[in-house]
Amino acid sequence: MLLPATAAGVLLLAGALLAGCDSGGAPAASPTTGTAAPASTEDTASSAAEDPPASLPPGAQPGLDDYDGDGQKDPTCATQDFGAGLVLRIPCQIGNAHDPENDTRLVKDSLYRLPGPDVDLTGVSGSILEARTPEGVHVYIVTFNSDALFATGSADIGSTDTLDNTIKVINKLYPNGTIQVRGHTDATGSASANQTLSQRRAETVRAYLTSHGVTAASVTAAGLGSTQPLVEEKNTDGSASTAGRAFNRRVELVIRLPK
Repeated sequence: MLLPATAAGVLLLAGALLAGCDSGGAPAASPTTGTAAPASTEDTASSAAEDPPASLPPGAQPGLDDYDGDGQKDPTCATQDFGAGLVLRIPCQIGNAHDPENDTRLVKDSLYRLPGPDVDLTGVSGSILEARTPEGVHVYIVTFNSDALFATGSADIGSTDTLDNTIKVINKLYPNGTIQVRGHTDATGSASANQTLSQRRAETVRAYLTSHGVTAASVTAAGLGSTQPLVEEKNTDGSASTAGRAFNRRVELVIRLPK
């Protein structure tokens, strides 16, 4: 039976629309190019977001901090154990590491090569470093020369100016963190004597901080003797470096901020 012209036209139009789709309802290949229709802008953006950054070095972890001030968070390429539980992520490139002082030379993988924030340390005979633990906890390390605190071979504090000003910095910028006081000696003398002296000095500083109002969740102490030098204690000609030995005699305050 013949259909009216109007009904026939509707059927022809429906057939043409179905021919333009595959069995799943997706756009069919173009009859001239054989390629699928382009994906939507949203699909393209979603795919790009899943791709890792092309600039990330192989094996690196995405950065958490912008150490060199270029507006990009600096990736880290390794972790390093600095003793007594201090394990830190190391940036792939350290653009503003601390320079050696008094013609000293940093030892290989020195803690002192890490960058530091721009912090006012007026009245503090030392410097400050910045890093992250493998878990991402923010760590600041205040390091100052123990010669400014103690007489040679002594664990009795002389001048308290550096410690008093350090307490002000901690309470203003890094309150309620945990603090580990770390004592260090140079490599002269026996290992056992150095260990004992460094522990006594760390304990003395810990007691001073807790009795003079430092704001911290906890304060502990650890002596590391001469096991973690910052700089070489010999000059390039093999002679003893007085400046190097003095620089390694130090106290560090490792401040871990609360998450």
